[in-house]
Amino acid sequence: MLKYISIGLLLIFTSTFCGCKLDTDDEDKMPGDKFWSGSPANAEAFMLSIYQSLRTATTSCGFFLYSGDVRCAPITGQSTKNYLYLIQNNMKDYKGVKDSKEEGSSKDCGAIYNWKNMYRVVQGANIMMEEITNIQGLLGEEVELYRAECCFLRSLAYFFMVRMFGDVPYYTEAYFANPLPRTDKSVVLKNCLVDLQTFLDNDPEGKILRWRNGNGSWRANRGSVLALMMHINMWLAFFDADNAHTYYSEVKRLAEIDSWIDGTYYSLQPMEQMSNVFRGDSNEGLFEIAQNITMGEIFNTDNMWCTKVVYEVRNQTKPEFAYSEAFLTQLYPKETKDLRKEYWFNYLYREEETGGSSSIRPIEIIKLLNADEYKSSTIPNAGNYIVFRLADVILLYAEALNNLGEVEKALQEVNRIRQRAGAPDFTMEDDLDASIYWERVRELLGEGQYFYDLVRTMKIADASFAVFSDDSGHRETMANLRQGSWTWPIYKGALDNNPYMSKNIYWE
Repeated sequence: MLKYISIGLLLIFTSTFCGCKLDTDDEDKMPGDKFWSGSPANAEAFMLSIYQSLRTATTSCGFFLYSGDVRCAPITGQSTKNYLYLIQNNMKDYKGVKDSKEEGSSKDCGAIYNWKNMYRVVQGANIMMEEITNIQGLLGEEVELYRAECCFLRSLAYFFMVRMFGDVPYYTEAYFANPLPRTDKSVVLKNCLVDLQTFLDNDPEGKILRWRNGNGSWRANRGSVLALMMHINMWLAFFDADNAHTYYSEVKRLAEIDSWIDGTYYSLQPMEQMSNVFRGDSNEGLFEIAQNITMGEIFNTDNMWCTKVVYEVRNQTKPEFAYSEAFLTQLYPKETKDLRKEYWFNYLYREEETGGSSSIRPIEIIKLLNADEYKSSTIPNAGNYIVFRLADVILLYAEALNNLGEVEKALQEVNRIRQRAGAPDFTMEDDLDASIYWERVRELLGEGQYFYDLVRTMKIADASFAVFSDDSGHRETMANLRQGSWTWPIYKGALDNNPYMSKNIYWE
C-alpha cells in the first residue's frame, strides 16, 4: 500500500461548518492555479490526502469504538466506570466528564463530536471534484474515477455525521464560505444517494469505478458504493417510516445489481480464514481504512475495540471491556454449534483450574486479534479497520427482503452467514426479524455496528433486545428516541461565527 502522503496542502474547512477559523495563514499551502495545473501526481497526492483525512477523523480517536460499539452496549469490566454515562446513554454527563471545557480534542469524546475532522473530508472532496479537470495529462476516465472516489468519501462522511448528529450543514461547493443552518437528515442522505447513483448510471459497465480497483479495499470501489447506498436506505427507513417499503425495495435493487453479492466479485471467506479478512484486503472486504505498521501508519490502538477486549496478549489478567456473560451466552448458546465461538473467543464456557481451586477465567474476545510488534510494543489489531464487508451487506439484504415479505429469500441470505459459521439454519418456524437482527449482532460484534443497528431498527426501545438477564445494556423509550436521544451533542465550537447553527436540544 502506498504510504499516505502529507503534501502540505491544508484542506479548507470554514468556520461556518466547523466552528474554527479558516486556515489562511500560509497561502503557499492553499490549493491554487499552480498546483491544479500541475501533473497527474498532484491529483493522486491530493486524493490520498482526503483518504488521510478520513483516517484521521476515525482512527486517530475512538470514533467507531465509542459511537458504535460501546454506547448502550452490555459492557462491564474494570474501565467501565470511565464510560458508564456512554453505556447508559447519558451523553450530556458523558461530555461533561470527557470534555468538560468543550475543547473538542479528547480521543474518546471531543475529537468524535467535534465534526470539523469529518468536514475536512467533505471539503477536500469538494475541492478536488471542482479542480480535477485542471490537472494536465489525465485521461477522461481517470478524471471521472477521481470524482467518483470523492463522491463516495463525501457521502460516507455525511452518512457518518447524520448517524451521530441527525441534521447537519450540507454543502457540495468548493471553497464555500457562507454560513448555513443544519439541513434535514433525510435530505442530506437522499442527496448523497442521488450523487452516488449518478456515477453508477454514467458508468453502467463498471469501466471507471470497478468492482476491484487494484489498489486494495482502502480505495473506493463499486462494491463499497453499493454497500454505502444500502446502509443509507436502511437509515432512511428509520427516519421516514411511512415510506420504509420504498427504501427496502431500493436495498433489494442495489443488492441484486449484477448479482454482485452472490460471489461474482466478492466472496465470503471460510471461517478458518477470518483472521485474514480482519487483516484486510480479502475477497470479503468492501471498504477498509488502512493500517500499515511497517510504514509507521498506526491507528490509535488505545481506542480500538480489539485492544479493549483482549488481555493475554497485553500481559493483563482481565480485559478492560468485558461483555456481559448473559449477552454473550444469548448470542452464542452453549448447545448450538457455531465456529465463531471457537475462532473468536477464549474461555467462552471454559473453566480453568488455578492453584487447586476451580475458577472461571475472564472471557477474552480475540475476533479482531492480528497482533504484531511495533517499536518494542505489541499492536493487538495490526490489520485494517473494516468499514464494510460482504457479510454486512448480505444481512442488510436479508433484513430488507424480510420487511418486504420475501421470507424464503430472506432465509436463504441470512443462512449464508449461518452456514459459513457452521451454525444451524434458521427456518420458517423462527422469528425471522429477530433472527436477522441477532445474526447481525453476532456476526458484526466489535465492528462499530451495534448501537447503530439498535437505533435504526428501533429495537433500542424493546427491552427484549436492549436489556439482558443480568440488567446489562440500555433501553430507550420511543418518546426519547423521537426527540433525539440517539444523537450526540453538538460541539459548541460549531456555533462560532454561524448565527444559523443550532444544537441538539435533547442534550442541552
